[in-house]
Amino acid sequence: MIKKMCFIVLGLSLFCAFFGFFQPANASESISYYAKVEESGVYFYSNPIDDETSKLFILPQTYFVYLTDEENENFYVAQYKDVYGYVRKQDVVVMNGTPSVPFASRNFTIKDLDGLSLYPSPSFSNNTSLAKIDYLTIVSSYYGDMPGENIPDLNSPWFYCKVVQDDATLFGYVYSDSCYRISTISPNTESFEIVSSPSFDVSQGQEASLSEVAMAFIVIGVSLPCILIIYLLIKPSLQKSKPSPSKKKVRKRHGDYFEFDENDLN
Repeated sequence: MIKKMCFIVLGLSLFCAFFGFFQPANASESISYYAKVEESGVYFYSNPIDDETSKLFILPQTYFVYLTDEENENFYVAQYKDVYGYVRKQDVVVMNGTPSVPFASRNFTIKDLDGLSLYPSPSFSNNTSLAKIDYLTIVSSYYGDMPGENIPDLNSPWFYCKVVQDDATLFGYVYSDSCYRISTISPNTESFEIVSSPSFDVSQGQEASLSEVAMAFIVIGVSLPCILIIYLLIKPSLQKSKPSPSKKKVRKRHGDYFEFDENDLN
């Protein structure tokens, strides 16, 4: 009976250990990364196509973009602040870490007395205004610069930004030459270990390697029941090998005398 119970305990322990080792991950779970923009002129795209119509803005150099998946062999699915889109794989460096300040911050003020139009593309020609930003309005939702149509003799970039008017959130471009009090962007010096081959599937990462802590728990979980089983199996043998305690011979007393036992002479 003891042996049967031991084998049951061993079987359950091994089952639990291997179930924990090979437990499948939830299909909806994924791994995400921050990637650093180390070069200048890196674009954030609205579509995973490398053409002019898909370029939204230039990402601030030295800052990060958040990667959530792999779109194809050339593009990652990405997020910058609250804007969703894509970045080219060759343009960013994937890192294993979470920066404290991943996105750049910049404010600017509208200096045009008549207000400044927010356009859907960085151009004055054949363009329809999405909204009018009033004079002296401080815009803090800056995302990045974008080259476009310029006023003659000027080479000012456009700012891609967000404006909230009448409970509507609008994304578009304003011409930077009509802005002033433009804050500077300080370089981000944060850096982490480079991930050369990022995998966005959490199940692949779990099956590829277990942490040392997880391995230690598995070893302990299997070893303790085995030690207990070995002890229970050898315990009867240990008990049999112990010498039986010698019995003391007692003389029987009858009244005022002791009865003599002949076995005492032996």
